[in-house]
Amino acid sequence: MIDNTRPRAIALGYFDGVHRGHYALMERAVQRAREIGGIASVFTFDVHPSSFMTGRPVPLLTAAEYRAEEIKLLGGVDEVIFGQFERLRTVDWRDFIHELLVGEFGARWIITGFNNRFGYKGLGTPEGLAEECAKLGVGCDCIGDVRIDGTTVSSTYIRGLIAEGDMERAARFLGHPYTITGHVEHGRSVGHKMGIPTVNLPLPREMALPPYGVYVARVRFDGKSYPAATNIGEKPTFSDPGAPTIEPHLLDFDGDLYGKRIHVELHKFLRPERAFGSVEELKAAIAKNVQQTRDYFA
Repeated sequence: MIDNTRPRAIALGYFDGVHRGHYALMERAVQRAREIGGIASVFTFDVHPSSFMTGRPVPLLTAAEYRAEEIKLLGGVDEVIFGQFERLRTVDWRDFIHELLVGEFGARWIITGFNNRFGYKGLGTPEGLAEECAKLGVGCDCIGDVRIDGTTVSSTYIRGLIAEGDMERAARFLGHPYTITGHVEHGRSVGHKMGIPTVNLPLPREMALPPYGVYVARVRFDGKSYPAATNIGEKPTFSDPGAPTIEPHLLDFDGDLYGKRIHVELHKFLRPERAFGSVEELKAAIAKNVQQTRDYFA
C-alpha cells in the first residue's frame, strides 16, 4: 500500500541497479525527506524504457527480482515505486509531474539527474521540471554528473567494464562490488567428486554478465561471508558441460546451501575459462585460484 498521509521527496531515474550517480540522487532524497518530515522515495519503471521501445534487452546491474531490495538497502530510501512504462510512456511530461508525482504520490520535493528525460517522447527535461515545480511550490534539485578520474559515472560505462572483466574498476564506479544474487540449485556434483565442492546458481540473463572465467569472489548469506574462488561459464573440460552457471567454491565452509539465497560479489578476474587436458590439470589450476583468492583477501 502507498502511504499518502506524508509528503514525499522523490528521486527520479531508471535505477537498473545502484551506482555512484544513483547514490547522489538518493542521498539528496533522504536529506530532503528529513527536511520536510516525509518519505524518501525512488520512482522508477518496471522495464527499461530503451528495452521496451527498441525490443533489444538492456543488461541490468542487478537482477530484476532484487532491484527494489538493493535500491533500498544501498540507497537508504524508504520505498521504491515502480511505474508501468507501457501505461505511462504516452503521458505528457507536465502531466507526469502534476498528476502523477505531485497529485498521486504527494511529491513535495523532486530530485533528478542532469541528463534525465521523462514523459512522452522524453520531452521532459531537468529545466522543464524545475519550472513546473516552481509553479507548484514543490522543491526541485538537479544533481550534476558524478565523475571518477574524469569519467562520468553511468550504467553504460559500467556495463562496458563488466563486459571486459574489469571488476575492480567497476566496483569503484558502482560504489560496491558487482554482485549476482540468486538461490542455490542442485548441480551435477562435479566439483564435489573432485574434492572441490561448489554451490550452483543459474546466470540471471537480464544482468550484465562478465566474461566466462574464474574470479575472486565473496559469498554472503545469513549475515556471514566467505571468500570464494568462483567459476562463471560452461565447464568446458567435461564432455557434457550443461547450461552456463556461476559456481563459487567457498573457502573454509562446510555446509548445505541448497535453496538458500546467496549474494556473490565479484572482486577480480583471474583467468578465462578453458578446457584442460585432464581433471588433474584442472584441479591444479583451481588450487592456484584458491590461493590467489586467499591472498587477495589477506
